[in-house]
Amino acid sequence: MKTERTSRAGDGPSLSSDSRRLWRWMGLARRNQPGRYTLLLFTILLMIVLQPLVSTHKLAQAIMSTSMSLMLLSALYTLNVSQTYFRLGISLMVPAFTLRWVLQFHRSLQLEALTSVAAAAFLLATVVGLIRQLFSVRRVTLDTISAALCAYFLLAIAWGFMFAFVEIRHPGSFSAELFVDHGAGGPTMIAALHSFIYYSFVCLTTTGYGDIAPKSEIARTLSVLESVIGQMYLAILVARLVSLEVAQSIAER
Repeated sequence: MKTERTSRAGDGPSLSSDSRRLWRWMGLARRNQPGRYTLLLFTILLMIVLQPLVSTHKLAQAIMSTSMSLMLLSALYTLNVSQTYFRLGISLMVPAFTLRWVLQFHRSLQLEALTSVAAAAFLLATVVGLIRQLFSVRRVTLDTISAALCAYFLLAIAWGFMFAFVEIRHPGSFSAELFVDHGAGGPTMIAALHSFIYYSFVCLTTTGYGDIAPKSEIARTLSVLESVIGQMYLAILVARLVSLEVAQSIAER
């Protein structure tokens, strides 16, 4: 009976003692371990800031691959909503991580398309996990705010990968030449990713500078969808955080 109760109380199927020790050693036994989302936010901002700073450096591709890898690993570390969800995160992150580094040394359009899909799928799964956590917490902390920002930034980056995939499969989907073929000089998707992320943030924030515009139907659909999701996210999330803060203030009186 005791074993059954323990199994039901867990987030997934019962694990062996070795698996449980590994789960605890990785710091995944606690769902709301402080600092995890702040670390992810730091790696996201690092990747975004590094892109323009190292774009002309001879090791720019390696530096960007490293910063992207750190962000992917940090994102995986937040997916401890349940053991099943964490396993799903691993199954999505490993292909994204591996393909990113294979692309660093071997360039092909098929590989670039697979890398974009794998990265977008993993980042969107991370966003879902972060939002799930945001709607389960009862107090507003620095880590809660970091999680909210991470979900917003990761939405933009995931959509950036989707825009890259669209341009790979349907060249000329955007008014500007975002996806430039550098020949043997380096992987085109890595080199142009910052442009797709830039356009993605423009859509997410509904800024609309006008320097880049979608031309194909699928690019227009994704652009509109991202703009709508971005506005809904801000409206719903701000309401959630404000309600938590009000409830927290009332409880402390």
